[in-house]
Amino acid sequence: MTTTDRVAPGGDAGTANAPTKDARLRARIAELAALGRANDVDGFVAKFVPKDCEVEDVVEFTRSLREDGERWELLRSEIDAINAGAPRARLIAGDEMKRAEFRFEMPRRDGEDLVINREVAFVNYAEDGEPSDWRAEG
Repeated sequence: MTTTDRVAPGGDAGTANAPTKDARLRARIAELAALGRANDVDGFVAKFVPKDCEVEDVVEFTRSLREDGERWELLRSEIDAINAGAPRARLIAGDEMKRAEFRFEMPRRDGEDLVINREVAFVNYAEDGEPSDWRAEG
């Protein structure tokens, strides 16, 4: 962890506090968090996976989230951590126009002391003149 990481005000998973200046990226992360809380795997995957992802890979990813409840829960909690902002999530790289990379503490199970920092990058797949389309980097 560095002291130069930018942080947003702390918040809970129900509000959009992702540490970014781009309101559309913050809104996409909040949308993903809401889809996760609603347990909407299909809706989540449709907004999360990169646009250039092969159909077979999207189908397999969706299947894996449905069949592995722990994986789905972890992914949802990671998006919630980014959405909630500080102190758990920090923007560490990217211009926030085409790419933004976040570092966050991986959610821990009760009784776990180990802190694992993870990173996820979002890319804006919109072409010139199109509305923003922020998705996970593939």
